[in-house]
Amino acid sequence: MNGEVQQFLLVMIRLTVFISISPGFSHSSFPTITKVALAVGLALPIMGVIPAMGTELAMGVFVILAIKELLIGMALGYITLLFFSAVEIAGTLVDFQVGFSMGQIYDPSLGVSVSNYGRVYYWISIMIFFLADMHHQVITTLVQSYQWAPLDQLTFTHIGMEGIIKLFGYTFATAIQLAVPLIIVALLSELTLALISRTVPQIDVLILGMPMKTLISLIIMFFFISTLMKNIGDLFPEMIKYMNEWLYSLS
Repeated sequence: MNGEVQQFLLVMIRLTVFISISPGFSHSSFPTITKVALAVGLALPIMGVIPAMGTELAMGVFVILAIKELLIGMALGYITLLFFSAVEIAGTLVDFQVGFSMGQIYDPSLGVSVSNYGRVYYWISIMIFFLADMHHQVITTLVQSYQWAPLDQLTFTHIGMEGIIKLFGYTFATAIQLAVPLIIVALLSELTLALISRTVPQIDVLILGMPMKTLISLIIMFFFISTLMKNIGDLFPEMIKYMNEWLYSLS
């Protein structure tokens, strides 16, 4: 195995792992052969812009570099996954309040049991991801990662643990912010039902409550969807920012 083949394989490892994890590219409806073709299509031009490996690497060194590329690809893919998960968590929080959490079903496209608003929020985020041209920016950042973290780099002075902790906190805060409007509506609906039960005890609020909260949440969602799409669209530039900051911390 000569140096060029080894270099191509190392490039492919980072690209393939990222594509298999990042929600924008790893969807089950996206054919596997297309994912491999995308990785190869990105690897070929990258091979032309990064410094060539002059000599063949020893097998032990090649394995260590392959593991390093695997971890970098997983980390970059996981950063993008966290932002999509934040949107889905927001939908799940809404479902808990409006009563849809009991109706979770298995989604074969995602491979997990998801709630109704969780799926709505997730597919809105996927739509915005491609319509806002964020997938091209993600690919650009992925290509630039070979400059921040070269293939032959084995020593890292910093792995960005502080940034990772900050990212987790930002993810949960974002999920709550996206879910707050409909959560407030659901809580106000429950308060209204409580007042009704006190003034008109003959009304069975347990039977009235669930369809009422569901109907009100759907109506408010109809008026709130434009604001929701704007908030989700503002989330993706932060994803690029965190990817770049993590790569910068490695250099």
